[in-house]
Amino acid sequence: MPVNATAALPADPGTVSYLGKGIYDICEVARLLCRGRAMVEGWTRARAGALPLLTGELGGLFSFWDLVSLRVVAELRRRGVPRDHIARGAKHLEMTLETDRPFAHEALATVGTGFFADVAGEWEDAGQGGQLAFQATVEPLLKPITFNDDKMASIWRPHERVWINPEVQAGTPCVDGTRVPTRLLASLLNPEQPDESAFKAVCDDYRLTERQVRSALDYEVAIAA
Repeated sequence: MPVNATAALPADPGTVSYLGKGIYDICEVARLLCRGRAMVEGWTRARAGALPLLTGELGGLFSFWDLVSLRVVAELRRRGVPRDHIARGAKHLEMTLETDRPFAHEALATVGTGFFADVAGEWEDAGQGGQLAFQATVEPLLKPITFNDDKMASIWRPHERVWINPEVQAGTPCVDGTRVPTRLLASLLNPEQPDESAFKAVCDDYRLTERQVRSALDYEVAIAA
């Protein structure tokens, strides 16, 4: 689950800013990506003859940019992109985009095309066909992302009326535009069949519309599946 930022501060907190990054443990990353913990651990830990695809930038914990990056990794792996190719692609894009989290960069879909168009398997035929295949995979991942002035991910809207904003509740999913966690609402109501009177009471207590609460509950059901 998202954890308190102060628990993860280094010896000299003045050297790193943890504000606006969101902080997650491995269990919460797996939950939000709808992947098993063992799978996510496999991407973020060294294995025989292979470095991790991504290591948490917060001393074993994961930032919002890590979360967004691992979402891209998850889709690339689902599409059969080899692990070593993802690793080489990340290094290539780090230099091109001048960031150590290139999979959280707005230019991924366009700049990444030049590298990932020639991957084995689905994008084996490099050139325009391969480029279109890559963009078709990555652009839907970037569409619900809002980027800041530095072209880095700043907000992820994984579901209608739900946002993950690293500046709000340490990046836990909340009702869009509010500080009300979707998980809190799911703890107060039966997400699949909420009691009507309790549902209306929750709407009144948290000053939310029925559509906002219903969307929050639907999201919690979706990521719990």
